[in-house]
Amino acid sequence: QSWRTESVRGRVLFFHHPPYVTEATKWHQAQTLAVRRRLRQVLDEVAEAVGSTKGRAIVDLVLNGHAHCLEYLRTTDTGHADANTNWIVCGGSGYSLRRQKVEGAELTESLDGRGEILVAKSQLFVGREGRGTQKRRPYSFLRIDVQSGEPVKFVIRPFVSEWFQGKWHDQALPEFVI
Repeated sequence: QSWRTESVRGRVLFFHHPPYVTEATKWHQAQTLAVRRRLRQVLDEVAEAVGSTKGRAIVDLVLNGHAHCLEYLRTTDTGHADANTNWIVCGGSGYSLRRQKVEGAELTESLDGRGEILVAKSQLFVGREGRGTQKRRPYSFLRIDVQSGEPVKFVIRPFVSEWFQGKWHDQALPEFVI
């Protein structure tokens, strides 16, 4: 089959289980790592079939759920076709919001015999914070607008409705463009 990347304006992939996430209960799960390895393999095969993408990632945006947070991550140069990709986890409306892993915003992996390398970094994490009377539960959703022009650009507008100290507080977080 012949692939024509010149006519493709934007490539968005969405599925349930995020391969990249820093949410405390999901980031190191065997399922998460298995999805990451399998997706990396599939994207490598697509890259081989497509050929040059003129410095552009194979996929412009990946949307996932499952993890109980809102998170925007970007992969680094992994040496694979998942490199320099934008990943958004929009699971921050589920039951029992979760915290970010105590190790922080970076994901490392032992990859291709290169030892432990940085494979992704969280750019935005919205999840449970605080303890006791200071516990914050920021439920979230996104609005995504597609800008005209080439290459494709997405305006991401995160919104939060937070349960804090017995009241709801609504806010729009700063928008960002990917």
